[in-house]
Order: sequence, then C-alpha cells, then structure tokens
Amino acid sequence: MDQSRIWLLLARKISGEATLDELRELEMLLKDDPALRYYASLMKEISLKTPDPVTGVEEALEKHMKLIQSPAIQAKQPKRVLFRSMAVAASILIAGIVIWGIWPGSGQRYPGHELLSSEVSTRHGSRSKITLPDGSVVWLNVGSKLNYDYGKSDSREVVLEGEAFFDVQKDENRPFLIHTRKMDITVLGTTFNVRSYRDDKTVETSLIQGKVEVTIKGDKPEKIILAPNQKIVLPNQEAAVIAPSNTATTGKEQYTLSEVRINPKDSLVVETAWKENYLIFNNERFEDIAIKMERWFDVHIIFQDSAVKNYRFTGTFANETVEQTLDALQFSSMFHYHIDKKQVIIKR
Repeated sequence: MDQSRIWLLLARKISGEATLDELRELEMLLKDDPALRYYASLMKEISLKTPDPVTGVEEALEKHMKLIQSPAIQAKQPKRVLFRSMAVAASILIAGIVIWGIWPGSGQRYPGHELLSSEVSTRHGSRSKITLPDGSVVWLNVGSKLNYDYGKSDSREVVLEGEAFFDVQKDENRPFLIHTRKMDITVLGTTFNVRSYRDDKTVETSLIQGKVEVTIKGDKPEKIILAPNQKIVLPNQEAAVIAPSNTATTGKEQYTLSEVRINPKDSLVVETAWKENYLIFNNERFEDIAIKMERWFDVHIIFQDSAVKNYRFTGTFANETVEQTLDALQFSSMFHYHIDKKQVIIKR
C-alpha cells in the first residue's frame, strides 16, 4: 500500500479539493485498516482545531516556487489555492511520516515507542475483517468490539468483547496478548478463535493451528497450553452448567478441555464456521440459539412461552434470512412466530 497516496488524498479531502473518485479511492484504502483510519481522523481533527495549520509550509512553498520560476513564465502565476492545496498535502504528508515512523530508510512500518491504538466494533448483523498494524488479521464476528494497543516495544495487546478469529503474524520478540473478561491468551504466531460475549453462558478459546497459552483469571490464576484442534470453555455466569467430563477447577473457576467440533455434514469446524458465513446449531436450546440469532440477524427475540425456550435444535444455515431459519426450525418442533420490523415473537 502506498501510504503517501493516502496522505495526499486525505489532504485534498480536508482542503475541499478532492474529486468524487478520489473520495471513493480514499474510502477503499482506509476500509480494512483501522490503524490508518485512526491516523486519518487524527489528521482531520488537527486541521479543524488549528485556524491556519499550514501557514509556514504555504509560505515556504511560495518562496520556493518564486525561486525556480523563470522570468519568461512569470506572467502566469499559479493561483493561491494551488499553494494552499500543496501546503495542506505537504503538512499532512509530514505529519503522516512522523506518526507512522516511515522516514526513508527506517525499514519499519511502526516504531516500538509510538502509540498505535484504536477500537473497531461491529453491529448486530454485520461482520468485519481487519488488519492490525503488525500485519495480523482479525475477523470480527457480529456484535463484537476489539481494542488494540501497540504502545509497548515488547508486546502486541488487544482487548476483545465478543467473538473473533485471529491469524497472528509470528514475532518471537513481540508476543501477541488477548485480554477477555475471563481469560488472557498469549501467542507468538498461530490461528485460533476466541468467543467472549458478555451475555453468553460460556467463554471459550479454540486453537486451530500453532500453540497458545491461556491464563484463567481468578483467585488462583492458572496457565493452560492448548494443542491444535483443542478448545477450553469456561462458565461466564453463575447459572452456567459445564459438562462433568474433562473438567478441572482453578480457585473458584471451572473449565472444560475438549476437541473442536467438526460438522459431519460439510466438515466445517463448528467454532469457526461463522467466519465463512455459516450459522451452526449443535443440539442447542432455543433460548441460547435466540441469542445467536439476535446478533446474526440484528433482531430482538421474545419468547411468550417458557417451554419453547427448552426446545433443542441442530442445523447449518448459510445466507438464509431470519424467516427462512425459523421456518426450517419449525420442521423439527412445533412453534409459531410473528415478526414486526426487528422484533420476533415466538410462542407454542
């Protein structure tokens, strides 16, 4: 990615001279890179807070232009608005270089002593794929939030609320650390899934490749090493029930170690199928399925009959609407539903 092109487009946008095509190009360049979006907004904020942020640059450019212009073409003086545009571009390019630490020959995309932090979130019904400053890629599931902070030279840290799949760039000198409400996950370079929704009954980490170290928070923190295709599940609420097999206790926390689940119908890994736009239920209670559906379809589900909450369903859905999903579930258990805008009412 040509970062100088981004700063130039941003300069033209701030100065009000960007064409529609340039605005679209800038939006596309910033779309999948939250770090660049953060600094772009910072540059815009600086330009708005400073009455004439580029006066010195503008004057220097004018002086330089006068020196290089020959008498033969002095009659055609460039308009001052041209200097203004060039000055804005120059000032933002310089600011971008300073912030990103990409002076010629630096060989670094970001220096360890600079603060690189931002927040990325997804609404219910939407997912996002983002690239972090170190090149690691994160797929953020519906209704999730990721805060990242690369302000320390010896670490890469993010805070997750919700669900995300990580493909972490290997860097033995800079471990990648994920903080959630119930556990911390430390990796050097691997692919894995973390689910930590506030309103779910459990939180879990599922390892696909590599190796991760999970630290369970509690009165007596315990470190657990996961092997590929292994996952750890912890209760997220006091009401949560954990299967007795393969369970252990650390302080007041109980956890379960098990293998990731493979859907026999299509060989999808259940824990990461959402990344491929699959919504999977595996013998789950309707009440728990409803929570997933609320996030997935951006709806609010109300049960008018408590007995229906305990119905169990298994199924795989791809690209279906909320109506199509509910219609399919009706084939295995009798219930009725009514949809009013974004509200779904379910009864027996």
